[in-house]
Amino acid sequence: MALMQRKLEQDIRSWLASDVSHPLLMRGARRTGKTTLAEMVGREYAGEYFTKLDFQTDAARMDAIFSGATDDLDKITSNIAEYLRCDLNKERSILFFDEVQLNEKALNSLRFFSESGWRVIATGSLLGVSVKRRGLPFPSGVRQIELHPMDFEEWLWAMGERRMADDIRNHAKTLEPYVLHDEALNLYHRYLVVGGMPKAVSTWVQDRDHARVREVLDEIDLTYTADMTDPDNGISGAAAKRVWESLPKQLMRASTKKFKYADVMRGGRRSTLLEPLEWLAAAGIVTLNDLTCDTCFPLAPYNDEEGSYFKAYVADTGLMFRKFRVDAETYLDPALQDVLSSDFRGALAENAVMQALKANEVDTYYWMPKPTVGSGEVDFVYQTNHAEVVPVEVKSGRNVRARSLRRLVEEGRAPRAYRLSEQNFSGSEIEGTGCTLAGLPLYAAFTLGS
Repeated sequence: MALMQRKLEQDIRSWLASDVSHPLLMRGARRTGKTTLAEMVGREYAGEYFTKLDFQTDAARMDAIFSGATDDLDKITSNIAEYLRCDLNKERSILFFDEVQLNEKALNSLRFFSESGWRVIATGSLLGVSVKRRGLPFPSGVRQIELHPMDFEEWLWAMGERRMADDIRNHAKTLEPYVLHDEALNLYHRYLVVGGMPKAVSTWVQDRDHARVREVLDEIDLTYTADMTDPDNGISGAAAKRVWESLPKQLMRASTKKFKYADVMRGGRRSTLLEPLEWLAAAGIVTLNDLTCDTCFPLAPYNDEEGSYFKAYVADTGLMFRKFRVDAETYLDPALQDVLSSDFRGALAENAVMQALKANEVDTYYWMPKPTVGSGEVDFVYQTNHAEVVPVEVKSGRNVRARSLRRLVEEGRAPRAYRLSEQNFSGSEIEGTGCTLAGLPLYAAFTLGS
């Protein structure tokens, strides 16, 4: 797989330059590129002193390395040196523990590597779910970062369109129309189909073959399905799979896209489906977005007894698109755009915006006045560290109305709001509110909150 630049690369470099006293733990869903990124930066810094332990391929030897006390670093590093047939140097070596969650004692040892002088990078998938089955405490004294599927900006970098990515950022500030709007919109549509899983992106960059991309996405989907149906998970694998397969239908509703247990399977109930749903979210392959009815800082989730007001999104737009089983070229054919339902296009657009906000680590909600009062909703709302409440409305087509957004702005006195659609950049003031309405193309979602 071709090496592609990721934004999180800078976080690893900053850690190497200033904070190596604490081990770095890179979390994230499987297949998001954690191993590739850690190896690329680690080998660049340490060269031959970059030492990798792969906990997936040699589990028995890993058990032997960490068979003693987890705080006996001299014994652990001596075992690593023997296993790799090399000398370790505390000042120059980088120890890389890949998929460290597969060995409980190795994961726990990270706390003792803190302040030890050793530089340790670890990656972990399914950490949110594996912790529930652990006997040892989760390590303290560890710096954690999370790698998500590639957002549209990283996708443009991979496509050799760095200048376009920079120009989109500039126009998101000025709100001046973008000359290459149609070209950027076409690339964004392609991104919705390919998605941001590094293997799928690399395959598209190299082959320009949607059939090959489909094979990659199907293989990733099967990997995720195998994880969720693993009997050792302690959840109903069948229920988790049904939840996973229901997400496109949940987001395609013309009315509220609130997650409904009854849409997962006949007779579906919270009592049987909540744990599988939370497992999928903890694994990083589903993103949950709670309802808030607040209009002012601080925002808080709407609290009902059932905890039933939230939306669920697929973590990657490419995987989401594959679930619809629509041919990529059919979707990308301008002549067929009117044939595809607005609900289908809306589900893709909203899912992609959630992916962009998640990649920027923006904590979001969706907004309604009260579930039992009035109608209308705003797709996303988040708060800044300046106690500002920012609403974001998503429109999949070029015909844009934003009545609910205006209501939230008026009640919440928001200083600015965003309307994402297929239209070009624009800016105006919402009359009588003092709020700036920034009209952004859907492809500029990666600028939100960053």
